[in-house]
Amino acid sequence: MRITLYSFLVLLLISNIASAAYQWELEELGGENCADGDQPYKGGTVEFLPNGFAITADGGEIWTSEIGCSLVYIVGGLSGDFTVEFTVTDHTCEPVHTWSKLGFMVAQELDPNTPYVYLLASLPSNDTVAVEEKGVKMITRPDQGGVAAPGSGGWVPLEWPMTHKLVREGDTFIGSLSLDGGKTYQSIAMGDKLDNTTLVFTDPVVAGFALCGKGAIDAEAIATVVDIKINGENALAVESAGKLVTTWAELKR
Repeated sequence: MRITLYSFLVLLLISNIASAAYQWELEELGGENCADGDQPYKGGTVEFLPNGFAITADGGEIWTSEIGCSLVYIVGGLSGDFTVEFTVTDHTCEPVHTWSKLGFMVAQELDPNTPYVYLLASLPSNDTVAVEEKGVKMITRPDQGGVAAPGSGGWVPLEWPMTHKLVREGDTFIGSLSLDGGKTYQSIAMGDKLDNTTLVFTDPVVAGFALCGKGAIDAEAIATVVDIKINGENALAVESAGKLVTTWAELKR
């Protein structure tokens, strides 16, 4: 077989693009001591779909002190500025509870007490507690094992499917929401609550999808996330079908 140098370089480029896709793994973060023992996390699962993930979390909480959640994260983390977009097609919890949460988390390390920024959607329900805060918001915990606080208020009404965008620019994180598949985005700011927060991380950061149920009532959450993009590119792992196993010397023959 004869092949030009140009063709070889094109094949090499295609191979490198394919092998550069992100790899994802599940971390079952936390345990019986989650949220000071009031919200135990019993574990979770992830099913890898052609265009995303189906994630479960039995109990847990993402708030102050030790968090408990199923975290599907990028192996090796992310560094520098980035933009993450993803679509949630469903999110259920049995029994239903407002504070089952799903979203994209940026954290310093794989530790239940890690500082983090979390763009999330809480699960809507008939629960009258904090009705004004149901919907999409950002939570920030700046200190190891410290207090978490919302950087933005609720965004209602909440509908599926919905597309989220989290932008990191230096130490600033900006969250927005789209209800038309990412064609147009709108701010999640409400009242005196902003759509951005600031936290200083050391690169690389842990980055991935965090889901919790509700440990106090032993509620299990199930959610599906699809169409995941990082900096506008498909962020799902791919098979190494494009990998070149033939050397240049063999191609010249």
